[in-house]
Amino acid sequence: MKKSLLYIVLVSIAMLFLTGCSDFLDEKTDGQVFDNVLSTQPGLESALTGAYAGLQTPWNCGFGNGTTIQLTFGGDDVCAPLSDANGTQLDRYAVTSSNGSMGGAWSGCYKAIIGSNKVIDHYKDCSGTQSTITVMAGEAYFLRAFCYYWLVRLHGRVPMVLSSTYNAADGTVAPSEVADIYAQIESDLGQAVSLLDNTRRNSEAGRPNKGTAKALLAEVYLSEAGWPLKKAGYYAKAAAEAKEVLDNKASFGFDFADSYETLYKNRTDANCITSEDEFTITADLDKNFVVNYGDWCMPAEEGGWDVVRAEIGFFKNFPAGVRKDATFLTTFTSQDGNTSCTWENSKSGHPYFKKLMIAGPNHYAYYSNIPVHLLRYTQTALTYAEAKARSGAPDQQAYDCLNAIRERAELPTYSGLSASAFADACVQERAWELCGECVRWFDMTRLDMVQAVVDKRDALDPAPLHTITTADYFLPLPAADILLNPNLSK
Repeated sequence: MKKSLLYIVLVSIAMLFLTGCSDFLDEKTDGQVFDNVLSTQPGLESALTGAYAGLQTPWNCGFGNGTTIQLTFGGDDVCAPLSDANGTQLDRYAVTSSNGSMGGAWSGCYKAIIGSNKVIDHYKDCSGTQSTITVMAGEAYFLRAFCYYWLVRLHGRVPMVLSSTYNAADGTVAPSEVADIYAQIESDLGQAVSLLDNTRRNSEAGRPNKGTAKALLAEVYLSEAGWPLKKAGYYAKAAAEAKEVLDNKASFGFDFADSYETLYKNRTDANCITSEDEFTITADLDKNFVVNYGDWCMPAEEGGWDVVRAEIGFFKNFPAGVRKDATFLTTFTSQDGNTSCTWENSKSGHPYFKKLMIAGPNHYAYYSNIPVHLLRYTQTALTYAEAKARSGAPDQQAYDCLNAIRERAELPTYSGLSASAFADACVQERAWELCGECVRWFDMTRLDMVQAVVDKRDALDPAPLHTITTADYFLPLPAADILLNPNLSK
């Protein structure tokens, strides 16, 4: 079992709390670190840096790993080769608690949560520039909410750790109920909205601002409106929150990118942040590089590792045009440029995601400084459009959101649809526009349509090993942690 799994809750959390200060805080602090360092602004900043590190440490934890994409292989957009045991389990809805791909997001989220707890518990008594400290606290609340949102959608019931003080009872804590976790997420995002500014602190792309927190809250409400909670009135709440982001996009610095060339600019020698990026995991080629792109998502013919492929049925049903051309790689050329083949004649027999590959001088590489795009303006626009339709009927703004995305893809626009047909069109547009970006699987589960979608898979795509039920919507908790604390067993 990967060492990163030992960063998590329960008995191992004791180690995190006892060693966490030296682990997180020594990044900007000389010498031995003591608890009172969190009463100073530099110490608090170091704790927050440690929280961000939980999301962006390559290989070990966080979202800068290709394993994050593997966790959403249940969707009909991405799939794995049969030679990849971990990916195949996820692809065919037969995941065991020993699956090695679960560790990165799990341990990364809890490391970020623990770092965030340190900030949240100490910022009110911290000396320094209070306006800056307030925004730092907003970032911490956002990060904790973001991590629990991922954990609850992936695993359902998970342990909630909300304090930076370790108690012996934490070693045997039981998972919290899904509804309670969502309530905490809502509370944290409410705090984030109240504490963050409209602009990002230090103008750094990897930090959230008020609009980022509102955009995530809209996604949370959308999830709560669907399976498993199906909370009444939450589509309207999602629409209202998303609308605030849309109406104040200039203040928050968000907007649609002009073209897919701009949107999918995956170059290691260029700034790949776009106006659509509401929240990203930024990277560099030194310490916090990203391994989501490049070899991980490339075909063997091009020297890639062939871990992430596009599903054939999804590709065939994808509307032809500029967006499809920008999204998929369909002709593979050897590194020496001497041979090429189409995806139909390749070793895998699958197309690949061009949007997940590295363009430019370092095309053949397993790591990059390309950011991980985790929430973007297009998603918020489609959330508004879908939620508005499901809470009554689409208005002109909902049509404008959906049609702006279709116009960029050079597809016909919609008009005169019923509320249900419009909502379905928004879900389908999310599938095409956000494919390969860890969105489709969660849309399929919240709408309880996994089996219906999988029934339409191409015969050459991986088939489920059994009839899919809602029991397959959540991943098991990691085996190593159940061994440490039997109360985690579901």
